[in-house]
Amino acid sequence: MSSLKVKQIKTKLLSLFEAHLDLSDVKGKDEDRESMILSRCLAAYAIYYETGCTPEEAAGAVWDGGDDNGIDAAFVDASDQRVIFVQAKWIHAGSGEPEAKELRSFVDGVRDAVEQENENFHSRLLGRLTAVQDALLEVGTTTKLIVITTGKTGLAKHGTGVLDRIVEHLNGEDADEMAFWSSLGLTEVYEGLSSDTSSAKIALDATLYDWSYFATPIPAYFGIIDGLQLKGWWDTHGNRLVSKNIRHSLGSTDVNDAISHTAKNDPEKFWYFNNGITLIADEAKRAPAVVGARSAGNFTFSGSSIVNGAQTVSTLGRIEEDDRLGRIRIPIRIVLLKDAPAGFGGEVTRTNNLQNRVEARDFVAQDLEQHRLQREMSIEDIDYQYLRGEHAPLSDRRTDLIEVTTALACASGDATLAVLAKTAIGRYFADLKRAPYKSIFNPTTRGAKAFNSVQYQRSIEHWIEAKKKSLDQKKGLAWGLLVHGNRVLEAGIFRLLDSGLLERPIADFRSDLDQAAVAKSAERVFDAMLEVLERDHEGRFMAVLFKSPSKSKDVMEQALTKVSLGL
Repeated sequence: MSSLKVKQIKTKLLSLFEAHLDLSDVKGKDEDRESMILSRCLAAYAIYYETGCTPEEAAGAVWDGGDDNGIDAAFVDASDQRVIFVQAKWIHAGSGEPEAKELRSFVDGVRDAVEQENENFHSRLLGRLTAVQDALLEVGTTTKLIVITTGKTGLAKHGTGVLDRIVEHLNGEDADEMAFWSSLGLTEVYEGLSSDTSSAKIALDATLYDWSYFATPIPAYFGIIDGLQLKGWWDTHGNRLVSKNIRHSLGSTDVNDAISHTAKNDPEKFWYFNNGITLIADEAKRAPAVVGARSAGNFTFSGSSIVNGAQTVSTLGRIEEDDRLGRIRIPIRIVLLKDAPAGFGGEVTRTNNLQNRVEARDFVAQDLEQHRLQREMSIEDIDYQYLRGEHAPLSDRRTDLIEVTTALACASGDATLAVLAKTAIGRYFADLKRAPYKSIFNPTTRGAKAFNSVQYQRSIEHWIEAKKKSLDQKKGLAWGLLVHGNRVLEAGIFRLLDSGLLERPIADFRSDLDQAAVAKSAERVFDAMLEVLERDHEGRFMAVLFKSPSKSKDVMEQALTKVSLGL
């Protein structure tokens, strides 16, 4: 029976993914050609199964090939803020499992990706590897390792131990787990393929208030819906409801937390604060009007999908206070595609998600401290761009909000602020009236200090880049300190600088800035921090360690004690 299931799986996977795979390195007469293609299809299916993405996206995540460092696929799942790594093994017999040495190769590749040690990856992968590594640096990003085979369900003790150990290392001592693993065998793959409902049609019942109908050029309805109905949609259909959206639910984010707060505390204001929902549907059926309701109508929208407003719906779906949800009103429009031109639904989806996003940092435009800093720097012929706009290159006469924020965070000499600048700089702008923003942007911060901090940090970064090039191996504790601990290292180097010097006029500070002196301070702090790492943290993931403010502070303070004592 297993062999029959394998044959059925083979047919289904090839139909889903083969046309979308990069097979340029698979020779036409290669005796292993079929197994190689099927292994790649299986890797793509793991991504497809786990994330609900399209077959094209899943196939595009496949890395399998020469020098893939044991990773067969990797995918940045922005909808759930996670990175997924996959190892796949096609087993024709339908039994057996990957060997422990294959799993060790896989976890070694994951470790290299996390630690940004890229020597073992083929150059063809570096672009995609960079995207994965950038995502891993974002605060809140989780990591999942998936082993998928057409063999037995579950892994033997040795294989389980290999995966358990890397997950333990990635999680470190954090109470909130950020890394996980799972395995999919023949049973899960077969059941998943046989019950795939990603393309199923969804019919939604809705009561719309104050609705209007637009007959041309494309039929559409517009009206208002209450939050309790949206919760019912989410409870019934989950992520299938937003399968055509560019993102699924993003979970807990600043925006979603704000949606939840308004829904729970000011439900009557929700309509004023929310942009509303856009739904595409094949067609609509209207029932008789609701008795006693002004301008209300009952509808069934078949073939439905929400293409804009996924975060609103998913957030309301998690709220338990039904009485408040019933008082919420949300604008909604429904575009009917039955007679629309081919591809129009895709255009609606794309254009509804192309609005320029307002980010927390944009609200610094309302902060008078930023206006003052810009004026003070301008007097000394420095162009400070704190508003987000068209990119202008940084120079010895130009800086921007992100560079100044990072520089001031490191110039504070506070490891916690430095870690935040590295891993979650957006948190500086979450609340402009409190720390951490007020820790660095306050009336005592002068324009000269801000730009002098930038100049000094640029000098340190010049030294860091030279130091990275001088290393024989792009891995290990030294590499990890320079790559993952760079901001903490910079904060330590700033501590050796007389802070009063940063208050000098910009031109005077620039003329006296000595790169050789910066390099000397940098070497002292680097060597001391490396000694602490070698003594206390050998074998630790540097990417994990330098995300921890407490551990980063401990390493930096111990190192600075060594420097001050001349050890």
